[in-house]
Amino acid sequence: MSFALGQRWISQTESELGLGTVVEIADRTVSLLFVATGEQRTYTLASAPLVRVTFAIGDKISSHEGWQLLVDEISEQDGQLTYSGQRLDTGRKASLKETFLDHHFILDQPDQRLLSGQYDDPKWFDLRLACLEQQYQHQISPLLGMTGARVDLIPHQIHIASEVAGRYAPRVLLADEVGLGKTIEAALIIHQQILTGRAARVLIVVPDSLVHQWLVEMLRRVNLAFAIFDTERCQALNEESSNPFESEQLVLCSLDFLAQNPKYQAQAEAAPWDLLVVDEAHHLQWSEDAPSQAYQCIEALAAVTSGVLLLTATPDQLGHASHFARLRLLDPDRFYDYQAFLQEEQGYSHLADALTPLLEGETLSMAQISAIADFAPELADRLKSVNQATEQEKQHLLGELIDRHGTGRLLFRNSRSGIKGFPARILHSYPLTLPDQYKALFGQEIPELQYYLTPERHGSVQESWTQNDPRVDWFVQLLQQHKDEKVLVICASAGTAMKLAEALRVKAGIHAGVFHEGLSIVERDKMAAFFAQSEQGAQALICSEIGSEGRNFQFAHHLVLFDLPLLPDLLEQRIGRLDRIGQQQDVQIHLPYFTGSAQHRLLDWYHQGLNAFEQTCPVGSSIFEQVQQQLIAALRPDSDPALFDAVLQQSQLLYRQLKAELEAGRDKLLELNSSGRGKVEPLLEAIRSSDDSARLERFMGRLLDAIGVVQEDRDESSYILRPGDTMVNQLPGLDEEGLTITYERQAALAMEDIQFFSADHPMVRHAMDVILTDTLGKSSLALMQDKSLANGCYFIECLFVLSANASRDLQLHRHLPPTPIRLCLDAKGNEVEQSFTELQPLNSKIAGQLLKALEAQIQTGLKQAGKAAGKTARELRHSCLGRMQSELGDELDRLLNLKKLNPSIRDEEIQHLARQIHQLGELINGARLQLEAIRLIVNSH
Repeated sequence: MSFALGQRWISQTESELGLGTVVEIADRTVSLLFVATGEQRTYTLASAPLVRVTFAIGDKISSHEGWQLLVDEISEQDGQLTYSGQRLDTGRKASLKETFLDHHFILDQPDQRLLSGQYDDPKWFDLRLACLEQQYQHQISPLLGMTGARVDLIPHQIHIASEVAGRYAPRVLLADEVGLGKTIEAALIIHQQILTGRAARVLIVVPDSLVHQWLVEMLRRVNLAFAIFDTERCQALNEESSNPFESEQLVLCSLDFLAQNPKYQAQAEAAPWDLLVVDEAHHLQWSEDAPSQAYQCIEALAAVTSGVLLLTATPDQLGHASHFARLRLLDPDRFYDYQAFLQEEQGYSHLADALTPLLEGETLSMAQISAIADFAPELADRLKSVNQATEQEKQHLLGELIDRHGTGRLLFRNSRSGIKGFPARILHSYPLTLPDQYKALFGQEIPELQYYLTPERHGSVQESWTQNDPRVDWFVQLLQQHKDEKVLVICASAGTAMKLAEALRVKAGIHAGVFHEGLSIVERDKMAAFFAQSEQGAQALICSEIGSEGRNFQFAHHLVLFDLPLLPDLLEQRIGRLDRIGQQQDVQIHLPYFTGSAQHRLLDWYHQGLNAFEQTCPVGSSIFEQVQQQLIAALRPDSDPALFDAVLQQSQLLYRQLKAELEAGRDKLLELNSSGRGKVEPLLEAIRSSDDSARLERFMGRLLDAIGVVQEDRDESSYILRPGDTMVNQLPGLDEEGLTITYERQAALAMEDIQFFSADHPMVRHAMDVILTDTLGKSSLALMQDKSLANGCYFIECLFVLSANASRDLQLHRHLPPTPIRLCLDAKGNEVEQSFTELQPLNSKIAGQLLKALEAQIQTGLKQAGKAAGKTARELRHSCLGRMQSELGDELDRLLNLKKLNPSIRDEEIQHLARQIHQLGELINGARLQLEAIRLIVNSH
């Protein structure tokens, strides 16, 4: 070894010291200063464990000042190297002496690391390859973003999510009836849009009362942490940034906050968003003359945002003008005139009527065939023989007609009548005698109706009511009768919930969970988990009104309504905690009430007037708005009974009329498109197959063990992860308290306090990044003992990666993600199909001798491997380019043809697709091949 002052060397035994600089040369020794750590080492010249650090033309190097240089020329003077080239920050020509290289330099080129004696245990090479293969399979998978959500596999939800999330900047209205899962559909769409790169910045706007529910749902369902923006947060951020809305990628705020604060509304409009999501969109009141402030706020945001999701459960038949107004937010050029929209809708209504026999498997009449042909003249010839067509041909025909439907790409709406899987709802009412304490209270002049409906909340009795209220003893008996079953209780206030739980403990020794808005998110999660546990968990969970929002307790089927809310939507929300698709048993609704009281009358109005307990009542809010004043007056105990009878009869009449209008207005063609029947089944089967596979669980077990995470069995379906003492790097999301995980969907749904691990989960990606962003496994030395092979023979195993860089919205990874190419050469340079198991590490002395003896052969082998990998890379580029052009080209042709027939196809969508095809072609052709890792395996026995 020839040393000169100022040269840069690296220690083979202490690579963590960084780059060392030669500062002194004596007769038999050389001294190096390692500036990064401030340490100095002196070595014997004859046996110094040092490797000279040199770079080649084309390398990127860093100076100690932080700037980078692309090397295009190298010169040497007095034993020191000088690198010349272009600075990457300024683009100007510059020179950099090796003395001024970055002191914190880490050798990351696999061949350089190996030949300089920096190598790892052979297991790290295998893990690096496994991580690359897992990453590759995940990114090309059609299930990307679809498997990782903590949701049941409900066909219509999965269909809508897949259909919408696969579009560029989707603009759609999700209008499923209550209980069908619009929030889940939106979460799935947002999740997949983000994971596939179609969206990065998302703004969710919801009513004030739903902000917390959305925050919890997005985190629990799809592991997306949104930041809540309100006045306080924006004021604080305004001090640091000119626009606070640009400080976060995922933002959640209330509609009132934006609509009532012009300054923050303007800042939200100025921030760039990829996707705008608006819940309860039917509250956006609109008329041609006077749109509401809230409507104008969302209209302005929708105008500057590419993708828009509107959510509403209110069917358009209950307000067709407002339905037009929502579509107008999605496409103002398409929906510009309300009267023209009405005429167009009539045409689609006639089409749906004509298609009804086909949807129900019956024969079409000539009149119906003629009506369909009038709508789609280009299909006239095929329609002549439609009654003799196969089922597959009929489905294809329906698909073409749906594509042509005026709102078929904009609107998704499922009704309960068209979706199977809901349980029956059975009401059990329990008349009780009004206690003297409440009689005395009602004898006073009490103006607020709430105290007639929930007398226990009145200040004069709220501390003592549990001692006299017969509902407490009734509830104890109910729990004892169903002692082996879970019971969910919902009441109006947190105070009532806490008092009732305390009374249960004192009177019967029953420890119930309490769940209300006063608890933190973590406390609520713990209480819900306590209730969900099948053994040693709480039998009953007592919730306040707000505390129950957004939660899924469908593992229980007994619901106690301790009191009744005045609003039909709140009643449906309560029952909806248990009445959900996937509920395995009939929902038993238990309702105690005081005979002759306001509670009694409200019970009769709900049950006899709206049938709201045993059936969903989508028209309940509309009826309440029309009879509200008379109903409130009739509920008071001093009112004339005839007034209540009149309200009841009026409500029954309105119920029949509105239900009939609702059913008559159902667009069955639209519902077929929204349900996914005949289309979604292969996707569902693929997700189930992915769920059933143990491949990810095995991979993660091996990966987590390697990086030092302690894994303990919690039960047969879950594990507890904790950071171990030997962790090679910090794992985001894993702290000292540990983390409970499961790979099983049903376990994750039953126990919402544990994490659902899938290929989509962020911690799975973080764990792989621990390997892929480090040098672990880039160079390895291994010993094998195979008596069938010659002693001393060796293999050079190379791992290359073919990749390119592109903006996320182009979705390059769908067609060419970082693609691993593994090659193995024998000692003669021949490519062989060889796999290795039970490899052992080599001791450093023997390893050093081997590397010195085989240096020339290794370099020759790397050149041969590079040529072979280059050939494979060319073939991959060609096949990837062909698949991309075929897949996206077919979609572009479809949209261009549809554009002629359906004006809801946006020019923006077509232009993006054409630009995407062109740019992806250039990127795939320009993809580069890079050596990722190398392993030398020597046989000895």
